[in-house]
Amino acid sequence: MTSIFKRVRAGLAGLALSLVAMAAAAPAFGYEVEPMRVVLDLEQGRTSAVLTIRNTRDAELPVEIVMKRRVVAQDGTQSFTPAEDDFSVFPPLAMIEPGASQAVRISYIGDPGLAVSEAFVAEVQEAPVTAEDFTGVVFAYNFGVAVYVRAPDARAELSVASAERVEGGIAFTVANAGTDYAMLGELGLRLDIAGDQVRFTPAQVGELVENPLIPPQARRVFFLPLANLPDGAPRVTLDSPA
Repeated sequence: MTSIFKRVRAGLAGLALSLVAMAAAAPAFGYEVEPMRVVLDLEQGRTSAVLTIRNTRDAELPVEIVMKRRVVAQDGTQSFTPAEDDFSVFPPLAMIEPGASQAVRISYIGDPGLAVSEAFVAEVQEAPVTAEDFTGVVFAYNFGVAVYVRAPDARAELSVASAERVEGGIAFTVANAGTDYAMLGELGLRLDIAGDQVRFTPAQVGELVENPLIPPQARRVFFLPLANLPDGAPRVTLDSPA
């Protein structure tokens, strides 16, 4: 086992413990949404999907479903703009009884001749309701369902454009010359430094990087938080999907 591999394994173990602690501390939202990711494939005529919202509270749950376009910048930051003209949502509003579920159909009605795939979010927004004499604090929770509209014959074409040492780890740039979105967390990575090599499984990549989405015809900069690396120029390559 090489020195770089030992160091990376130790770092991953610490990260895993942190993720478990965060999950244990996560609050209960009181309702669930399934699925959390939807792919609408125009080439196969699949233009709609059904979301299921389940109320796990002991009180009524009022929700609204709002469609937004999702834009991912090179550094991974995201912005959202209204996309109601691209989708039909039924029902757009619902009052869900305690312990009950509500099915919501979202249908793409935008440009059927897309040349490049597009990304959206179906945002399930809780509408807080309070009594007239209520004086406390009301918490409302929103869920964002990732919705991808895949253009006909869309394909991702990925390559690593650069890799460099930065404070706290390795920064590398992935270019997508294709017409479809890609998820870095569905690929493995190989890191080479000074003759040492270590491979990261897709699961490890998903834990290490933030927002693994790579838009078509764009570039994304990712950061691997790795400490005590040996001297030398890093080289990052992508493995095939698992």
